[in-house]
Amino acid sequence: METNLELSLKANEFRKLWHLFCERHTDLYETTCDEYMHLLASDIDLLEQTIDEKSKILIVISTLEQQRNEATNDIAKLLEVKKPEKLTEVIELLKANNFEQIAMEVEKLNLVLLDIIDKIQTQNKKNQFFLNKAIHSLRELKESFSGKTNFNTYSSSGMTKSNNTY
Repeated sequence: METNLELSLKANEFRKLWHLFCERHTDLYETTCDEYMHLLASDIDLLEQTIDEKSKILIVISTLEQQRNEATNDIAKLLEVKKPEKLTEVIELLKANNFEQIAMEVEKLNLVLLDIIDKIQTQNKKNQFFLNKAIHSLRELKESFSGKTNFNTYSSSGMTKSNNTY
């Protein structure tokens, strides 16, 4: 009886962790979007604050990951099975032990989480592209101040070749 109560508590903790994962990743996505806006506005002070905020969110997510790992270990111990390596294995364990509702909620939350992570990755790519363009522009500006001009021409094979004039 006590094991069932412990298992129920751990299963609920596992579900709660997935809620928290979704919330923190949503915060991370919003912060990544803010980062892009600060990049566009060239607002370095706000950009630095946003980067700090992003780092703090990543630390919280890392802590949640540790808690998820511990909860998974505890569930496996309570069920006296080998620790599951994949979420689908944990979900199957929950279903097999009469926690279908929790298992379904975790599955749905995981789909939401995967969608949020995809959006974060897409936004990070936009941010990186913008930064690369800005770095390239700064490099060209620096070279123009040194009296060096760069321009590209195409060879007969269609490949670009750099021509420098001083």
